Amino acid sequence: MSETSDIGILGSGPAALAIAGACIRRGVSVTLVAPSPRQPWEPNYCLWADEVPAALSSVIERTWPEVSVATSLGERHLQRPYVKLDTHAFQQRLWEDLRVGSARIVPDRAARLEHHDDGARIHIDGGGTERVRLVIDASGARSPFVERVHRRAPAYQVAYGVFLHAPGHRLDLERSTLMDFRPVASDADDPPSFLYLLPLSPDRLFVEETSLAHRPGVSLSLLRERLEARLHSLGLGQSLRVGEERCSIAMGLGLPARGQPLVPFGAAASMVHPATGYSVAHALRKAELVAEAIVGALAADDVQRAIGAGNAAVWPRSERATWELYAFGLETLVNMNVAETARFFDAFFRMPTEAWSGYLGGTLGPGELGAVMTRLFRSLPAAVQWQLVRTSVSTGVAPLARTFLQTGTT
Repeated sequence: MSETSDIGILGSGPAALAIAGACIRRGVSVTLVAPSPRQPWEPNYCLWADEVPAALSSVIERTWPEVSVATSLGERHLQRPYVKLDTHAFQQRLWEDLRVGSARIVPDRAARLEHHDDGARIHIDGGGTERVRLVIDASGARSPFVERVHRRAPAYQVAYGVFLHAPGHRLDLERSTLMDFRPVASDADDPPSFLYLLPLSPDRLFVEETSLAHRPGVSLSLLRERLEARLHSLGLGQSLRVGEERCSIAMGLGLPARGQPLVPFGAAASMVHPATGYSVAHALRKAELVAEAIVGALAADDVQRAIGAGNAAVWPRSERATWELYAFGLETLVNMNVAETARFFDAFFRMPTEAWSGYLGGTLGPGELGAVMTRLFRSLPAAVQWQLVRTSVSTGVAPLARTFLQTGTT
């Protein structure tokens, strides 16, 4: 059995490394437990430029000053810079704090957690036990250790993308495509999906077909088929494929229940935006606040207060209520057909930048979010308004009520 660490962290993705680094910078010891902690990350990590912390500015690989969104009703150019992080440099930057701080790395899976008033034991899958004062679970949406306020079936954002070697592609290097919902063919059917396109250089592109939200998740084979059709329509059908990316993101999981003997973080804490699938910026933004709350309470030698403070920092009561309103947005998207989706996003991106950007980033307070949703509703065609009303009736108020009525620290 090892010596006792202040904090045990489960996971080794961006959320886990961000919270681990934030804790280490505050002088506590960390034990990180994950099956393959140093396995290279593969996904593209993209954020709006104004969401990138100053400490990560050096890992920005590419910036697009302008972003386009398009539906069958037209195309809009958004004047908000968008960036792609260098995946390898991003991962290495987050590891730096762990290398220089007091961190113990256990390359295995946590099989069982044993909680006591003064600490916890992490029982390792391959044998052995790690003693810690407090556990932060950042192991992902499928964590078996997190209790949730409700077990609503998640929707899934599914995407299939490829890197292309495409010399002379003629796409604007100063503009990325966030969403292009225009159908590939005139007979395109439901469910809706969109093209996501990043011009990386004069001879290199990343193109992806994405289903924003569907229950159950859309098949990768359908997305691959649609992407191939798009590439042919863009004159890129013969371009060399030099890599691919696949992803499936669970959206709309129930928020963590209060009174748990650990602190969930990242996707384990349902920090994936219910209506967009965004999560990295949220985790980076929250890591410092959560670490500060936990370490401050641990300094007073009060483990239980540290757990409560950590959970309250992850999900203050006001943000819990707001997140359930975002979840309503998810249910709306899941139930929309191709035509309704086009009308919805055409209206959505006609709103002022601060309105749609706040919604996408999950940074709006309850009052602000209510005002944005009201403004959007009034701007929608009657058919889409009726879809929102049907969603409201079918979804009911139970999940939101359970979130409002929980007891515990705010």
